[in-house]
Amino acid sequence: MPDSLIIGYGVALDDAGRVLLLRRRAHEELWPGSWWLPGDVTPLSEEPDDTVPRLFRHLLRQQIRAAYAHTVYGPDPSSGRHTIHNAYLVTVESALDGAPQDERNPFDAMEWWAIDTALAELPDQQAELLGTVVERLQEGWRFEDDTSLDALFDETAPFDPAGLSEPPGALSPRDAALIRLASRIAASHAIGRDADLDADLQDARSQGWSAAELEQIAALASELGRAASLDCAPTSDSKR
Repeated sequence: MPDSLIIGYGVALDDAGRVLLLRRRAHEELWPGSWWLPGDVTPLSEEPDDTVPRLFRHLLRQQIRAAYAHTVYGPDPSSGRHTIHNAYLVTVESALDGAPQDERNPFDAMEWWAIDTALAELPDQQAELLGTVVERLQEGWRFEDDTSLDALFDETAPFDPAGLSEPPGALSPRDAALIRLASRIAASHAIGRDADLDADLQDARSQGWSAAELEQIAALASELGRAASLDCAPTSDSKR
């Protein structure tokens, strides 16, 4: 199984409804010379929710709020790795002084693009992320400032329906139980640490998942976690 990557992207929109794109330097290993949503790989030592704020803070010198928006999956054509692409809606809080520290900037240009033009230019997964965020904004989705990946599984969290009975694309309790279990299995294998999964297994069973289905998802999640662990292991010739 190819190594896996988690990448976080920020969707920043201006008052005219344009989206911020950055151009990757020509010598970059991943998508050289391509226009991207502001994004970076999430290292194993970092929470996925922290990747986009770090990028904006160190490279664009902006303090932001990042509300989780959407996830898509698929192999990255440049590296061949299985990739999890997470999008966050960005709200700029303040500009920061000083130059970036301890970060190598993989981008050499930034521009505001019309949405239609950006959708045609971006790599497939990023185009899908941007399109989904724009659609949800148009449908009245309320991206809470404190939204995170974990908030997807918090069934007690309040939601402003804005005329809708439930948020567009919301996970059902049955699907949420399975995804929560798979995520924790993968994370435990990625960091090499056992996790207490009894409550998650019981929750998944109570939502109607069979033992055979749970065994299958557990095997896949374990494989993904082990791949992530191998991918992030330091090597003498590794480069960022």
